[in-house]
Amino acid sequence: MKKSILATLSTAVLLGTFGCKESILDENPQSILVPSFLGTPQGVEAGLTGVYSGLRGVYTNEGGMSMAVVGTDEFMTGIQPESGLDNYNATLSPLTCAPAIDQWGVIYRYINDANGVIQYAATVQGLDPARVKQVVAEAKLLRAQYYFLLVQYYGDVPLSLGFVSSPTKDIVKSPVASVYAAIVTDLTDAVANIAVRPAQPGRVTQATALHLLAKVYLARASSDAKQSTDYTNAAKFAQQLIDNQSTYGAGLEADPANVFAEGNENGKEVLFNVQFNGDQTFTGQDPFNYVGANQANFFFRSRYDKLPNMTRDIANGRPYARFCPTPRMAGYQDIYILPGETGKQIHTTDTRYNKWFTTVWKVNLPSANGGRASAVVGDTAAWYPGRDLTAAEQARIATRTGGPFTVYTPGQYTTEYYPVLNKYDDTRRTGLNNPSIRPFIVYRLAETYLVAAEAYFNLNNTTAAANLLNVVRERAGATGRKTQMDITPAQVTQDFILDERSRELAGEQTRWLDLVRTKTLVARVQAYTPAVSARPAGIYGSAAAANIRPFHVLRPIPQPEVDRTLNQPGGGIKQNPGY
Repeated sequence: MKKSILATLSTAVLLGTFGCKESILDENPQSILVPSFLGTPQGVEAGLTGVYSGLRGVYTNEGGMSMAVVGTDEFMTGIQPESGLDNYNATLSPLTCAPAIDQWGVIYRYINDANGVIQYAATVQGLDPARVKQVVAEAKLLRAQYYFLLVQYYGDVPLSLGFVSSPTKDIVKSPVASVYAAIVTDLTDAVANIAVRPAQPGRVTQATALHLLAKVYLARASSDAKQSTDYTNAAKFAQQLIDNQSTYGAGLEADPANVFAEGNENGKEVLFNVQFNGDQTFTGQDPFNYVGANQANFFFRSRYDKLPNMTRDIANGRPYARFCPTPRMAGYQDIYILPGETGKQIHTTDTRYNKWFTTVWKVNLPSANGGRASAVVGDTAAWYPGRDLTAAEQARIATRTGGPFTVYTPGQYTTEYYPVLNKYDDTRRTGLNNPSIRPFIVYRLAETYLVAAEAYFNLNNTTAAANLLNVVRERAGATGRKTQMDITPAQVTQDFILDERSRELAGEQTRWLDLVRTKTLVARVQAYTPAVSARPAGIYGSAAAANIRPFHVLRPIPQPEVDRTLNQPGGGIKQNPGY
């Protein structure tokens, strides 16, 4: 950003032209947002497409993922620090935390695009009134989504609902209450006017609006801006979507494995996603420049390429090893293990761990990394069993036909070697180091059940909460064991709901927000993030538990924005406490 927070909301904002390519939302950036262009039908359509294109700047990239995934009870430091977001150290500052700086600028840029679309669509000539209504509804929903991220990350933030065509420095924060009120207004309008089903994959719909409105009420209910009806409204709108899901063409997949199956990113469970594909004019495909690229599959990937008989390939992904799972997610007593399960029984009732975490690697280059020339492609190269092996099991592996393979038990995990979240695997990438071509799922119906359950819990209706949780849990249960996944109303607690959200939504760019919303960030990071320790194969753990402080429930506002608004008539932007 150059002059002020709203310098990024000026006329120099790239947009995409509206079009349809392969029946998806085409976001090919070509034109410039200026009032004369926005006042035309083509400009309004291109403006809306530009608002969609901004989503690729807040989801799947390293900044957006780091802001919401690492430094939680789910994922901790990998082989490289993430601007202090993982360890809560001095790098997490208004001057040096690149993700916090970048996300602020990106989000405000596309809020202004939405403002322009909403403002100029009201008077544009040549567009059918029904189309204008739909365009405005989509723009309001997306603006609400952008502001929802801002208010959760930064707290009080500048609130601009009109198109800004020239830079200004006279900017002040609006209180959280005002921001939430604007979000609710936009989403209420969207629910009333938006299409029930998408015209193209990637378009937001009434189902998206209902889900987001429920999430917003749930988040506001525990904020300083809370209102007495927030939990009631969260339950109401989530339940409305659940009860009428067939109207929206929505539904839970029968098998958790299908939720993230390649090619199913626009499936029936998906309520909102960000579109990507292999077209370089549409999706970033430069392996060294990730603007507009989907990098999600890189960050969770451990260093399989350093294992004996393994090398980097397209199918197994680019091993950034940035997000290492905590023991709570992948360890001796991880949250996917049911009470009473031991030894080979672990992970046999709740199937999500074995479906969403890769624990076995197959030989793809015999003799690599000190491996055997006699190794057979496709044979086991490494196994992460999630438990200690018996002496008999170790002996069988040591003497097996074809030779032994590498085993890492939980006590041997390091920042390089650990089970890998595979929700974003992409075997169709266009090059060895190229980003993913898969659309990224932001919201899905399973979360709607979890939102409704949490709202009912806070309304003291644990029976309704348990019933909703059991729908999600039974879906995850192994054949013949689904009822073993059921819980009773007495078992429903805030901690249980948070654990269930992890089991279902791990790595889906929401965890830090969940912990802040429930005021459990500090306690859970301290409870579940182990300190750094040396192990035979490397180091493991994080300094997060030692470093985290109560003020870390907000991200730092970029210091240049604070400095550039000093001495303005309105008083300027104040830095968040603690930074």
